[in-house]
Order: sequence, then structure tokens, then C-alpha cells
Amino acid sequence: MSTRIDLNCDIGEGFGRWQMPADTELMDLVSTVSVAAGFHAGDPATIRATIDQAAGRGLDIGVHVALPDLVGFGRRRMDLSAQEAHDISLYQIGAVAGFARAAGTRLTHVKPHGALYAMASADASIAEAIARATAAFDHSLRLFLLDGRFADLIAAEHGIRVEPEGFPDMAYTPDGQLVLERAKQAWPPQQVAQRAVRMATEGLVETSDRSEIPVHARTLCLHSDAPNAVETARAVRDALAVHDVSVRALSHCA
Repeated sequence: MSTRIDLNCDIGEGFGRWQMPADTELMDLVSTVSVAAGFHAGDPATIRATIDQAAGRGLDIGVHVALPDLVGFGRRRMDLSAQEAHDISLYQIGAVAGFARAAGTRLTHVKPHGALYAMASADASIAEAIARATAAFDHSLRLFLLDGRFADLIAAEHGIRVEPEGFPDMAYTPDGQLVLERAKQAWPPQQVAQRAVRMATEGLVETSDRSEIPVHARTLCLHSDAPNAVETARAVRDALAVHDVSVRALSHCA
């Protein structure tokens, strides 16, 4: 029996006349998308068009909640309370869910973006606040977090399923945190592909000091704002296929 993995991509991260041209091609290479909700990127027209395209392809669609930071693309940390993290998350979930409903589909998951993701990976109160907002909107929504952080707490407190996520196109520190890039750099596609295969088949990732740490992931993320995003996604899909790893959305898996 082949290994299964979900392959997700953060998309809809344009704003106004500035669009991400790779989105359409990327949607043909992944099984799941997380749509920017207007705080770090995205606007109503972009959200609508992105969801329409994703729904037409039968992809799992989630909302990519972020800090209110258009200038910094959501990758600059902010000092906010857990209640503020809850409120901005609930606001963004509701906005994108409205467009999904209008398109005849529904959201499958919530995923923090950038600095908010890093904060939720290190601070249980921020992760719990996002989970609380998710549960308040729809208990059936899954929450994507780094390597399943705080999954037991969130499941016990809010009944939300946390899906552990891995990042083949980002560096890891030896303690398992991500190294945030202010602007996404172009990684060699074959390197990303090799890392994706190892995450999916061995549960391992090489860190910034060249040590290896375990990483448990049911979904792997690729970034649409990388300069070579499409080339990288194709390399990942090809490598997964060679190693008998099937790509399937989490909604289609047990």
C-alpha cells in the first residue's frame, strides 16, 4: 500500500492589481489550498476568483488567517493578546467562508500564516485562541499547525482536529521551529522534492545545523510566493510519484 500525503499551497496572496501569476498552475499540482483572507494579502475580488477556481478543481479549501500586516506580508511579529488572536481569526474565517458558500462549497480547514503561524507554534495560548475561533465557527474544520503542536490540548478543549504540517521549502531550527523568511527565497526544486519525500516516507527533516529531527506531517506546504513556485511544485509531485507516495486531500483520507 502506498504512502499518502496531502500537498497544500497558500494562494490568493495578491492584492488589487498585484496578483500571483503562479496560482492557477499551482492549483493543478496540489490537493489543498489555503486562501489569504485580506489581512496579509488578498482582497474580495481575489478571494472570490481564487475560491471559484479551487472549487472547480475539487480541491480542499481553507482560510489562511494572518496578522493585519499588508505591508509586511504578515511575516512581522505583533504583540497581541490571545483574545485579539481569536478575534482576527474569527473575522477572517467568516469572510472566506462566505465566499466559499457563495461558490457552492465549504471550507475544510483553518491555517495561520507567517508570523501568526510561528507564534501559534511556540505559544499554546495563541494556538488555543485560533482553535477557539475555529470551533466557534464550525467544529468540523481542521486546524493546520506545525508538526501537530498542542493537538491534545486543542482536541480536549475545543474538539478540533489538528493536522500536523511540514514545510519542505523552509529551514528548520534544531528545536523544530521554522526559520521565517521576510521574502520567500527560491530553493532548488530538487532539494525541496527530496525533503518532501523524506518527510512523507521517513518522517525526518534536516535542520539548519545539518542535524536531523523527526517531523510528523499529514500535509506538506509549498509557498506560492517563491520565485520558482511552479517548478518546485512539479518537482515535488514527480518525486513523490517515483517513491510511490500518492497525493490526496485530507478530506478523502481516514
